[in-house]
Amino acid sequence: MWNAREVAQWAVLAGACSLVIAGAAKADSGLELDLEFGAEYNDNVTIDSIDSTSRQGDSLLRISGAIGAQVFEKGDTSFSGRYSFFQSIYQDLSNFDLQIHGLSARLKSKVGKVNVGGSYRYDHIRLDGAAFLDVHSVGPDIGLLVAKKTYLTASYQFRQQTFADPLRSERNADRHSADAKVYFLLGDGKNITTGYRISRQTAEIDSLSYWGHSFDAGYKHPFKLGSKEATFRLRYQYRQRDYSGFDAAIGDERQDKRHTARVSLEVPLTERLELGAEYKYVSSISNLPVADYTGNSVRASLSWSF
Repeated sequence: MWNAREVAQWAVLAGACSLVIAGAAKADSGLELDLEFGAEYNDNVTIDSIDSTSRQGDSLLRISGAIGAQVFEKGDTSFSGRYSFFQSIYQDLSNFDLQIHGLSARLKSKVGKVNVGGSYRYDHIRLDGAAFLDVHSVGPDIGLLVAKKTYLTASYQFRQQTFADPLRSERNADRHSADAKVYFLLGDGKNITTGYRISRQTAEIDSLSYWGHSFDAGYKHPFKLGSKEATFRLRYQYRQRDYSGFDAAIGDERQDKRHTARVSLEVPLTERLELGAEYKYVSSISNLPVADYTGNSVRASLSWSF
């Protein structure tokens, strides 16, 4: 159960963040700030990076925030930085509590009609209050309008993950990914997106190395809800991973397939305050029993943006 001390700590933090954000907004500091509070129920709490599946449901509180600033801008070229924070607090399964600190930087420009950029991100992830995982990712990207209402993006990413616990060092891995995404602009803020990604992960042991493929599709539809401009989103992703080494736990090479579907609604309450709701369904199909499961989650959130 959540104890009174944990709830009080997060209430104080939330209040402090709200005051800081309000002060920054009044000072017109040029900073971009976001803060979100939410509640969620997940009927099968999991941590995929270590193949940990609880087979239990639980409620959780979520708090996330970010602060960013444009450090440099000249013509079509700009450089920006951002810090983000996330914390989940489960009611009963506190060993699944996650805390994530993220630092990122992005450089972007324009060459003719092509938008070009590059990004770097570092995430320090803590699990149940202890250091868990560090992730570095870096890569270039491009984007261009290939037709009147069709926008194409492509990117490459190198990702390196290192686990804090030496007993999990076999999961330390490097991953190379390339992807492409197409946005079909339908007018009035509506769009359809489709994308494909290919990945190659090389872990410390062969049984955790794989080739991965994923396909995703999404639909965004703004609409009037009374006097408000609400937004409906529908997203689907199919992911397949073919592992390259013999896994002694199953007596074969591991193979994973996953279907993920999300439906969400965003309703602005004021110029800066927004109410959100989301339902997510996951069907994870694997010959490794612990990674073979289904899960459902529902979430409601309240967010501020400045």
